[in-house]
Amino acid sequence: MKIFISKYNGFCSGVKIAVDKANKTLDAEKKLYSYGEIIHNKDVIDELSHKGLKVVDCVPDESDAKLLIRAHGVGKQIIDELNEKNVDFIDATCVKVKNIHKIVEECKNNGYNIIITGDKNHPEVLGILGWCNNEATIISTVDEFLNIEIDFNEKYCLVSQTTFNTETFQKIVDLIGEKKYLNIEIHNTICTATRKRQEAILELASKCNVMLIVGSSTSSNTKKLYELSKKICPGTFLIENYKEIPYNYIDKNTIVGVSAGASAPDRIIEEVINMLENLNNNMNEQVEKNEQENAGSMRELFENYGGVSYIRTGERVKGTVIYVSPEAISVNINYKSDGIITRDEYSLSEVTDLTEVVKEGDEIEAQVMRVSDQDGNVVLTRKPLEESKIWNELEKMKDENTVVETTIIEASQYGIYGKVKGIKGFIPRNQISIKRNVDTSEYVGKVLKVNVLETKNNKGRRQLVLTSRAVEKIEKEIKDKEAWENIKEGEIYEGVVKNIQDYGAFVEIDGIDGLLHINEIAWTRIKHPSEVLKTGDKISVKVKSVDKENRKLSLSYKATVKSPWSLFLDKHQKGDVVTGKVSRIVDFGAFVDIDGIECLLHIKDLDWARTEKVTDVLQEGQEVTAKILNITRKDRKVSLGLKQLTEHPFDVYTKNIKKDDIIPVEVTRILLDGVHVSVNGNIDSFIPIARVSTEKLRTPAQVVKVGEVKDAKVLGIDSKGKNLSLTFVLEDKGDEASNNDNVSTYIPEESNFTIGESIGDALEDLLNNN
Repeated sequence: MKIFISKYNGFCSGVKIAVDKANKTLDAEKKLYSYGEIIHNKDVIDELSHKGLKVVDCVPDESDAKLLIRAHGVGKQIIDELNEKNVDFIDATCVKVKNIHKIVEECKNNGYNIIITGDKNHPEVLGILGWCNNEATIISTVDEFLNIEIDFNEKYCLVSQTTFNTETFQKIVDLIGEKKYLNIEIHNTICTATRKRQEAILELASKCNVMLIVGSSTSSNTKKLYELSKKICPGTFLIENYKEIPYNYIDKNTIVGVSAGASAPDRIIEEVINMLENLNNNMNEQVEKNEQENAGSMRELFENYGGVSYIRTGERVKGTVIYVSPEAISVNINYKSDGIITRDEYSLSEVTDLTEVVKEGDEIEAQVMRVSDQDGNVVLTRKPLEESKIWNELEKMKDENTVVETTIIEASQYGIYGKVKGIKGFIPRNQISIKRNVDTSEYVGKVLKVNVLETKNNKGRRQLVLTSRAVEKIEKEIKDKEAWENIKEGEIYEGVVKNIQDYGAFVEIDGIDGLLHINEIAWTRIKHPSEVLKTGDKISVKVKSVDKENRKLSLSYKATVKSPWSLFLDKHQKGDVVTGKVSRIVDFGAFVDIDGIECLLHIKDLDWARTEKVTDVLQEGQEVTAKILNITRKDRKVSLGLKQLTEHPFDVYTKNIKKDDIIPVEVTRILLDGVHVSVNGNIDSFIPIARVSTEKLRTPAQVVKVGEVKDAKVLGIDSKGKNLSLTFVLEDKGDEASNNDNVSTYIPEESNFTIGESIGDALEDLLNNN
C-alpha cells in the first residue's frame, strides 16, 4: 500500500484563530458563549464544551460570560444588538469574510443588486446577507445564474462564499463575459486556501485508488473536497476520524490519498495517517510471511476441488441457487464465498418478490459487481445480461418518436431520472417541461410521458436521455389553440397563478397565460404582487381584454374579490376578543392569523409575568384567543394582547393583604444596593439594602442568599404602579427598627475601608452566594 498526503490539510487560518481564541478565553475564564458552532467538527466542539463553551443561537439578554463570534461571521444586525445590550464579545470573524461584508455593504449603499454564489443555508452566507439588508440573490449553479433576469439599467455586484467551488465560480464569470454583462462588478472572494485545497485534491485523486477526506459531513468545504475527489476517484470516502477508515477497500496494492477539510484538527489527521501506516506495516509483514510459508497452497486447494481460485469485478459467472428469499438470492458459484443477488439487481424489470420467479436448484448466470461485501459474500447482478436486447428496442423508439410513460424515481439539481423498460434514463433540467425554473424534487413519484432523445453520449457509450418537454409542447399547442378560440372578454374564469414578477402576475386559464397587472390585483396599493398572491394560488379573474392575433390576455383579480383587510375591518374592531392560529414566532412576539390578516401579539402582552422566550408560551400552529388592543388602518397593522384577558396577578394577590401584614418572600437576585424577591411566585419586588438588616452592610449577600425564604413586612401597596414596598422583619432591634424606613445609612467618615475594597468584597460575596 502506498500513502500520499495532500499538500494542504487541517485548519485554515480563520478557523485556527477562532479556536485559539476560544481556548485562550476558556483557560482564563472557564466559561464562554459561542454564536453558533465555532467549527464543524464534533470532536473539537466536545473538547471545548468540556472546558466550558456553550453554543447559543441568539444574543443573550444578560450574559455572565463573553460571547465569541465564529469565523463564519454574523450579520450587521447581530453586531448592533450586541452593542445595544452591552454584551462583551470577541469577534473572531475571518478577515476574508469581513472583506466580503465590507464589499456588499458598500455596494448595497451605492445602489447595487447583490449576487452571492454559495449555499443559501450556510452560516457564512447568512452572515453576508446581514450586511446588505438581507436583500441578495443566492445561487449555487450556472443554471441558477441563467435564471436571473439581468437588467442592463441596473448595477450588480457578484461575490462568493469563501469555500465555494472554484470551477463553478469560474464558469459563471466566463458566462458573464460571454453575455457582455458589463454592469456586473465581479469580486472573486473565494479563499486562497480553499482554492489551493481544491486544486491539490484534484491532482491527488487522479493517482489514487482510494481517497480519504477527513472532516465533518456538515462542513461546506469538506463536502466540496469530497465531491471534487469523487468525480475523479470513485473510491472516495468522507470520514470524521480513524475509526471510519474503510478497511474493506484497502489492500497491499491500494494507493491511498489523504486530504482534510478546514474543520479537521491536526490531531485527527495524524491519527488517520498513523493508522494507515500501521496497517501498511502489518500488511507487508503478513504478505512476506504468507509468501514464505504458503506460496501457491490456496490456489492449488481451490483448483483441486473444482472451485475458482479468484474472480474479478465485471466477470461473468454461473452457479446454482441455494437459497431464495423475497429480497435476495444466494448462489453457489464454486468460490470460497457464495454469491448474493438482491431483488434490485435481479432484473431491469421490477420484481416485487424473488420467490415468485426463482427457486432453489435453478441454474443462473450473473456478473460480479463486488468481490466481497461487509459479510464476505460476492455481490452479483443479472441486469447487464438483459441490457443488449433492450437497448436495440430503445434505439427503435428513438427513430419512431414513440411516446412512453415513465415514473420519476430520483431528482438532482441537474434533472430527473425515470426508467424505460428497466433502463434508468436521465431527463435534463431543460427537457423536463416547457415551464421555466422547475423544482426537480416535485417530480419524484409522478408519471411523465416521454420520448427517447439519445441512447449514446458524446463518447459513444450507452446513455439513455429522455425528454418530456417535447411531448408536453405538442400537447400544449393543441390545447392552446382550442382555448384561444373559446375565451371571451368580460367573462370570469378560474385560473392558477404561475409566475410572479414585480409588475404583476401571470395566471394560467385553460392552458394559456394572461397578465394580471399589479394595479389589478388589489383595491389598495401594494408594493409587490406577493403581498396578496403566491405561485400556485387558484383564483377567479375577469378577462379585461383579449388580443387573439398577438395572443395577449389582460386580466383583473380585484374585480372579483374583496381584499382580506377590508373584510377584517368589516368584521372586527378594537376591544374585540378573537381566535386565530399562530403563523410564525419571532424574538419580539408572535404573529397570529386572524381571518387572513397577520396580527402581532407582542412578547410583553403574553403574560403579566416576564416572559423570557415566546416559545415558553406559544408554538407555531397553536390556536390562541386574544384581545384586539389596537388597529392601525394606515399601516394595516393589528396588535393583540393575551394577558389583557386575565386580571393582573398583583391585583389578585393584594386583595387579601394590607399594610403591616407579614408575608413570606423568596430571594431571587442579590445586588449591591438591595435584593429582588418573589412574592406569591409571580410578583417581583425590590428591598433596598437599608431594609435588609439593622447592621451596616457592604452587600446584602452578607445576610441573605438566593433561594432563601424569609418573612417581610408590607410597608405600602402601590396598586397603580403594581409595586409592593417591603422590609425584612428585623428581629434584633424590635418593632421600632422594623418600622423605620431608614434603619441604616452609609456614612463614609465612619468606614475604615476604601470604595474599591468594598466593591471587591461585595462582588466576592455575591459570587460565593451564587
